[in-house]
Amino acid sequence: MWSVIKASRWYVLLTVVLFFLFVLANFPAHYAWKLIKENTPNLPLNVSSLSGSVWNASGMVDYQDLSMHIDWDLNPLSLVLLSPELSVRVQSGKDADLHGVITVSQKQITISQLNGTLSVPMINPYLKSQKVSGGGSVSVFDLGLVFDHENKIFELAEGRLLWKEAKASYPGRKGIENIELPDIVGKLTNDEKGITLNVQSGKDGSALASAFLMNKGWGGVKVRKRSVDLVGQTWVGNQQPDDIIFQVREKLW
Repeated sequence: MWSVIKASRWYVLLTVVLFFLFVLANFPAHYAWKLIKENTPNLPLNVSSLSGSVWNASGMVDYQDLSMHIDWDLNPLSLVLLSPELSVRVQSGKDADLHGVITVSQKQITISQLNGTLSVPMINPYLKSQKVSGGGSVSVFDLGLVFDHENKIFELAEGRLLWKEAKASYPGRKGIENIELPDIVGKLTNDEKGITLNVQSGKDGSALASAFLMNKGWGGVKVRKRSVDLVGQTWVGNQQPDDIIFQVREKLW
């Protein structure tokens, strides 16, 4: 009699475990988002049309005037290691198609294997106040970032960007100037101070400018005279092509 009861106990336990796994495997993504939204009401994102489970789902994400379709797959083993890993693909019509892997741990946020294309006009609304705009598309190759959110420092930055069919508009002496540029290459690197995007000519690799984001929260841009020569403009002074003629930095956090 006791052996029957003991055996039944294990069957009940197995049934409960299997039921729990079934519920977990099919937990609706839209319900999971509802729980997240209730606990983080100040998130600047709006998520809608979610379908699938938390393990494999798709939906629409809206941020300000930007609308994106997102698909993701969650690696179950990563939860056991307490470092959730998401394979993500983001699309926005013909303007963006990016895919990569996002991993979150107690200390770090990691973006790896990020590849795809991004239409430059997507960012024009954010440049409107400076009366600057761009055209063409940027291709992203194997971009990777590791950010220590506990200490607010970048531990890794790598990857390459290629701006093809580059066009730009900016205020000039006679009004708005419109120019077409050769392909522009951006190389992402990091050191103990932070991360840097070195901008180079795609034709000969010569340095044009750089943008930086320091671990202490300072961000900025440095422009070399060669970039002025590239767009056919004149610059008062006797600076050499590699000399920095303009730089600005601002505290971001």
